[in-house]
Amino acid sequence: MEDSSGSAMTAGVPAHFHRDAPQDAHQRRRHRAVLDMVARVPPGRVLDYGFGWGDIAWAVARSHPDIVGVDVEQRRVDFARREYAPLPFERCRPDGLDFPDAAFDLVLSVVVLPFVPDDEAYLAEVRRVLRPGGHLVLATKTSPLLTRLWRRLTGRRALDRNPSPGIRHHDAGDAAALLRRHGFTILRRRAFYDPPFEARKNLVDLANGVVERVGEWAGLVAPAPYPLFLARRDD
Repeated sequence: MEDSSGSAMTAGVPAHFHRDAPQDAHQRRRHRAVLDMVARVPPGRVLDYGFGWGDIAWAVARSHPDIVGVDVEQRRVDFARREYAPLPFERCRPDGLDFPDAAFDLVLSVVVLPFVPDDEAYLAEVRRVLRPGGHLVLATKTSPLLTRLWRRLTGRRALDRNPSPGIRHHDAGDAAALLRRHGFTILRRRAFYDPPFEARKNLVDLANGVVERVGEWAGLVAPAPYPLFLARRDD
C-alpha cells in the first residue's frame, strides 16, 4: 500500500509520467523527436536541465546511462527520485547551476526555455557546463503558424513575451539566433507536433489544426509548434 507521503507526491502528476506507464500522444511525439537527436551524439556525461517529471531522462539513459537531471521544483525532484530510481535527480537554483565548467558532454533542454525567467542567462549556463565541442538538444515552443504569419505581415516581433502567464513562445528563428549568440553551431533541426485538433476553441484554432495536421503528415518542420535543435558548443 502506498503511504500518505507517496500519495501526496504523485497527486496531480499525469498518469503517463509514471515509469512504464503508456505514454500519451504528445509524449510519444516528444520522446521520438528527442531520442532521434540524442542518438546522433556519442555516449558521455549528460545533464537534463529542467527534467520535468523525469521521463525523458529515463528514456535517454538507455543509450546514455551517465545522466543527471536537475529542476527547480522540489516536488518534481522527489517524484523523479522515487519513480525513476536509481537515476540521480537534484534541485537546482532558479538562476544557475552548481556544476563546474565543462562538466558535461551533452545537455538536454526539453521545452524549458519558455519557462525560464531569463533565456540569455539560461543559455549562458548551458554553454558554461558543456565541454568545448559538447552538444545541446534544445526543444522549445512557438506560436501557431498562422499567428506567426500574421505577426510577420503586421511587423510585430516573433517572440511573444506573454502568451499566457509565465510562458513565452520562441519562434524557431529566435531560438536559432539565441543559440548562435551563445556560441553554438546548429547541426540539425527538426520539430514535433501536438496531437491534431485538440483544444480547438474557434475557427482560427481549427485552421491552425488543419495546418498542423497537414504539416505533420508531410513531415514539415515550419508549421510545428515545437522546434527542436541539435547544436554543438564552439570552442
